[in-house]
Amino acid sequence: MTAMESADVVVVGGGAAGLATAIFAARPPETPIGQLGRDERRRRVHALVDWPLPVSGSRGYSFAEVTAGGIPLEEVDPATMASRRCPGLHLVGEMLDVDGRIGGFDFQWAWSTGSVAGRAVVE
Repeated sequence: MTAMESADVVVVGGGAAGLATAIFAARPPETPIGQLGRDERRRRVHALVDWPLPVSGSRGYSFAEVTAGGIPLEEVDPATMASRRCPGLHLVGEMLDVDGRIGGFDFQWAWSTGSVAGRAVVE
């Protein structure tokens, strides 16, 4: 049986929200992911890595440097980067709906939000 076939990994929607729900739905909300057993964490990582993400098209070279969209910032607590919709899930970097000029700003956003989330998780 693959990780995607396990009984508690069930997709209940599409996109990133469906994936997060599928991977973490069976975890009791009060149990931090870091307290899951090694086998359970590995099973969930494999479910994430094995998730099919087919490419459905391209907008061409003129759009290759620019991306837009992502998880709305209203759904994230800026003090901790915690999801307001999925307790225990922290969201960082380019998965969030933040646009900026090219030239390293995306790296700074990823590092800064990662730092905020990391500090919040250990507190």
